Amino acid sequence: MSVQPTKISFLDEGLQVHGMYGEIYAWESIEEIELLEELPNVEMRTNGSGFGSHLKGHFKTTEFGAVKLFVNANKPPFVYLQSNGKTVIFFNLADAQKTEEAYEEILRKTR
Repeated sequence: MSVQPTKISFLDEGLQVHGMYGEIYAWESIEEIELLEELPNVEMRTNGSGFGSHLKGHFKTTEFGAVKLFVNANKPPFVYLQSNGKTVIFFNLADAQKTEEAYEEILRKTR
C-alpha cells in the first residue's frame, strides 16, 4: 500500500487525499499552495510509513515541523499546501505531468 502512487480527488467541497493518512481539505481552508522541486529536510517519521523513497503519513521536518507526506521523494515536483493555518501537506502523483496538472486545478479551485 505504501508504495502505491498517491491518489487524489477533486470534490465539490475540497481536495481529497486518499489512503490511511488522507483526508478532505476544504477549498476555503487552503491558504497556501506551491509547486516545489525539493522536499523539506525530513528529520523523522512520527506516524506513517517509509519504504525507500515512498513516504506516507506524519513526519517531522526541519523547515515546517510536523507535516503530512504523500510522496515518492525521487519524483519531483511536489505540491505543498497549508490548510487551516497549521496543517501542512506535501504530495505528488504518479508522474510530474499529473502532479503539475493537479497543482493547476487546485489553484483554479482556490482562487
